[in-house]
Amino acid sequence: MRRQNYFSNRKIRRRAKKVISIVALAATLVTSIPFATYTDAYAKGQTTLEEMKALSIPTENAITYNLADASLITNKTFMDYYGEKMTVKVIEINITKDGNYVIKGSNEINGELIDTHITVAEGVEANITFDGATIKNQTKYAVCSQRTSIIYNPIFPVIDIFGNANIYVESDSELMSAGAEENPVIRVTGKMTVKDSEAVLKLTPRADEKNPGEGKMVICGNMTGAIQPAGSLTVEGGNLDVTGYIKSIDKFTMTGGKIASTCRYADASTVVLANDITIAGGIWDQNFDAWHGKQSLFEAYRNIQVSGGNIQIRWLQTIPWDVVAFSSPSTHIIGGNLKPGDGFVLEDTLDAYGNETRLFDLTGLPKNADVAEVNGYPVEGIQTTSDGEWKNAALPCCSNLIKMKNGTLYKFDYKYDSENQKGTMVADTENSPVVHDVTLKLTEEDGTPIGKKEIQAVDGFTMKSEYYDGKNYYTYVDDTGKQLSEIRIESSSEFTLKKSSTVTLDGKPFAGEMVPSDSMYMWEKDDYFYGIFYPGDPIPSGNNIVLERVPSVQKNGEWYVKLQSEKDVIQIQNMMQIDNTINVLLDADFDYNKVDTYAPGLLGWTKYYGVFDGNNHTISNVRRSDTGYEVITPQNFGTIKNVHVKNISDKCYDGKHTRQGIVCGDNYGIVENCSVESAVIETMAQKENSNYGKVMEYGALVGGNFGTIRGCFASDITFDGAGVTWPLAHELPYSTIENTYYEAEVESGEIAKTAEQFASGEVCSLLNKGVTDGSQIWYQNIDNDAEQDVAPVADTSHGTVYYGYQGCKTMGYSNTKLPDTPRHKLNYTAEGNVLTGVCTDVSLHTVTMTLTAEDATYDGKEHKAVLNKTYSDTWKEADTDVDAKIIYTRDGKPTTDLTSTGTIKASVTMGDAAAEVMYMIKAVPTPTAAPAVSSAPTPAATPSVTPAGTNPGSTPSANPSEGNKSTATQAPSDKPVIAPGETKAPAAAKAPETTGTKIASKKGDTYKVTDTSGKIPEVELTKSAAKKKAKTVVIPKTVKVDGVNYKVTAIAEKAFAGNKKLKTVVIGADIKKIGAKAFYKCVNLKKVTIQTTKLKAKSVGAKAFAKIHKKAVVKVPKEKKKAYKKWLKKRGIGGKQKIVTD
Repeated sequence: MRRQNYFSNRKIRRRAKKVISIVALAATLVTSIPFATYTDAYAKGQTTLEEMKALSIPTENAITYNLADASLITNKTFMDYYGEKMTVKVIEINITKDGNYVIKGSNEINGELIDTHITVAEGVEANITFDGATIKNQTKYAVCSQRTSIIYNPIFPVIDIFGNANIYVESDSELMSAGAEENPVIRVTGKMTVKDSEAVLKLTPRADEKNPGEGKMVICGNMTGAIQPAGSLTVEGGNLDVTGYIKSIDKFTMTGGKIASTCRYADASTVVLANDITIAGGIWDQNFDAWHGKQSLFEAYRNIQVSGGNIQIRWLQTIPWDVVAFSSPSTHIIGGNLKPGDGFVLEDTLDAYGNETRLFDLTGLPKNADVAEVNGYPVEGIQTTSDGEWKNAALPCCSNLIKMKNGTLYKFDYKYDSENQKGTMVADTENSPVVHDVTLKLTEEDGTPIGKKEIQAVDGFTMKSEYYDGKNYYTYVDDTGKQLSEIRIESSSEFTLKKSSTVTLDGKPFAGEMVPSDSMYMWEKDDYFYGIFYPGDPIPSGNNIVLERVPSVQKNGEWYVKLQSEKDVIQIQNMMQIDNTINVLLDADFDYNKVDTYAPGLLGWTKYYGVFDGNNHTISNVRRSDTGYEVITPQNFGTIKNVHVKNISDKCYDGKHTRQGIVCGDNYGIVENCSVESAVIETMAQKENSNYGKVMEYGALVGGNFGTIRGCFASDITFDGAGVTWPLAHELPYSTIENTYYEAEVESGEIAKTAEQFASGEVCSLLNKGVTDGSQIWYQNIDNDAEQDVAPVADTSHGTVYYGYQGCKTMGYSNTKLPDTPRHKLNYTAEGNVLTGVCTDVSLHTVTMTLTAEDATYDGKEHKAVLNKTYSDTWKEADTDVDAKIIYTRDGKPTTDLTSTGTIKASVTMGDAAAEVMYMIKAVPTPTAAPAVSSAPTPAATPSVTPAGTNPGSTPSANPSEGNKSTATQAPSDKPVIAPGETKAPAAAKAPETTGTKIASKKGDTYKVTDTSGKIPEVELTKSAAKKKAKTVVIPKTVKVDGVNYKVTAIAEKAFAGNKKLKTVVIGADIKKIGAKAFYKCVNLKKVTIQTTKLKAKSVGAKAFAKIHKKAVVKVPKEKKKAYKKWLKKRGIGGKQKIVTD
């Protein structure tokens, strides 16, 4: 959209060449012009005075605020430019709903003035009636610096209108601001309409010793410290008594009512300043006092249209200055009643026919006679003096026809006295005026008829090449369509006028209605900027509009002006005078050694509200002396980002009050991802006992921080002199400096880092907050093959800085990716089948690996050796176990055959040490034939009673015989029975591993034995073999390793941390403990089922479930929901994540 706030830099504004088109302007202007049909809408839309009086002020169901009610008083605390907190009593009336409101009473309570603030919220339409209300605010505070002075503002205007406010006055009321520099009595960024009433509303800025009655802003359409569209002011009726100025309004419209305006001790150039001004009725009564230099009464950046009303001025002193009535690139006066006083001038004006117009004194007219028409147009209220004079008649510089009410005609011819360099109007007293009827045929550009206008013109009247009918421009053409440059009326004539709209775009005629979509454009004329236009904006109406392309680019949906060279700097600084919210993109490195002319800062001296994106380019070799050293802007209210400044040598500005910084002086907005390096700044001491130089402070990055600084650094900065300095910025109350660092001799706190810490990559990693995926801002060569950087750089061709473990106890930085868990550097020794690894960092960190194998009989299956690993109690948790591989050989040659019979050597080599074991796979033995079984003799009868002391299991024969012996039954043996074909008995069941031992399941999952005292030993899951690939993981209830069953009761710290593929996890019924960050940053983990009822808050580590999927669902046992919900929220579950039961 087109930017609206074009309200700064009066010096440039005064350079504008003002061209005013006047249809009929005299000491009193015409009140009704038949062909000016476009103004009829104003008259038709207005209510007559009688009708307005019949209307009642809207007070139905009104909410009344009596300012004398002490219950309205609250306290307000804020901070001034010096960093001092102030607390004052205030009355805040916040109107947040549509309706009727009445304000009455005085804000002077018990002899004390209570500052009062009335706010109409955005989107609200309120009818506000002032009924004898008196509001006199008095509190102001130092809000910012303008180099040589401190700006004092009220803590708020009396009224802030963000929505729509209709203002009524039941009985005389007065609103007085605190009389400070920038904030007005009424601030309107929405719409304010003054409605009809007889009572007076007085608007005044307070006068005091610092502001001795000078006219300050009374009504303002923009808001200091915030990007807001300019508001609109409409005066339909009422009586305003205004002391001061109306500024920065988008549209000022006056259709009725009366404004009595007084300007004293003027320090501004214009009484009313807006983008567009329309005056269709009402009375403007202007009083001037101590006016300094040539000024304007009404000034617009686009258009002024006057179709009615009464405008008059008075001087409160005897020696007036010149006052320009209207100033704009396109001013059309086709009605109204203007009564210029002494010093009231028209500059560079044109009438509707393109004739240059001036103010003249006419003599030789009838005494005390009424004037009826000027050049064929009726006028009202003009009467000659007793000497037959008409002073200050506004006429074109050609022959003019004056018609009196008695029908007498007078002709006046323009004469120029070259000797006195002055033009005059001379009455033609010798000849009767010759009058011609002239018909103007208006057509479209293609010749389609629009209509006709009939006028009367005196013989010799001149019409130039351009004609304006109150709405459109036309050119005169002959019968062949050729444009005529000038027409002199010498007979009754008919002329054809073809509508024209001469818009030039990049030097070529343009017929479109919208700005092209490929670029921003600028309207510049006579070294003055009238507007900045964005793609899709409507082309402004008017003639001779020249739009030039501005180097620009769209980034992230926003348009930026590109800055590449000194020429661009000058253009951007000019654009900043009319729109300080433009976005700027630094499109190349900027070297001040290549700048020929001085630049106070890339954006000039104005406050900045846009986005300055350095695009990670560098500004270098800044050299200045006694000028202030902000490279971007003195005051930032917007965003400055991604800009890097190097090699600065500067002398600070010797002003009364100033905070200075390399990027900006005062930051009220955001400064992010910026850096300053290698600077030498000469400072000056504060003058503690004087207002002059009370604030003289210098920051490496920013002078004073009232906003936010983040992700920045300053290194190799030297301050010389006795000034107060800050290594980054003066951090004032309520401001923020985060993740920002500066170079210091000794590390201190979180932000002071040594040169070694900068060079090591530590600061780079901190600035990036550990991000290394390519989306980070900062890079740095620290240990790669490239030339090393002493500080971070925003250059993707440099190395990414990683942070992680370099060994088992040291963490550091590298351009090579480092693990985020400890890694042991081990020195191995071997003795037989045992390998022992000792950590070179910490000797207490050890691992013992025992290689075992058993002989076997061939059964068609593989028979492998077993490597058991035992870690010391002081071994730190690592991301992976010690990686050791068993190598098999037969007859000295590597083999993978672990099935066939023969001798196999298994070995494990770690470094120079190797553990070995030999084992055999034997052939199956051939079975031996069993002996034949002979028939046994028939046994003899046995006794019925067993003798005492005998074994009933072996009953002896009563009468044994040689041939028929009974063999006693043998008792069972304790030794295992060897089955046929076996060579030995099966091995006994294996005992569990000792506590602290790490074991691996057949699936490859790693566990640590935690308890062997029970019937079933317990283990903790430390690593899942499927950690990097499985989408679903079930934590088992038990696991069997080497024939031993273990109960899984715990999940180790960081067991699954960072697993981006894991989506579902089931936690078994015997889990009693979950370690810290067990599932941390499993960003796709959306379903968690907890079957165990044995968890407690103390047994679940911090951030165990932090940063999993934003919409994760955690299912818990029904009976444990209430208890689990409490600690789950503390361990990372919250927001849109849900905790449910079966």
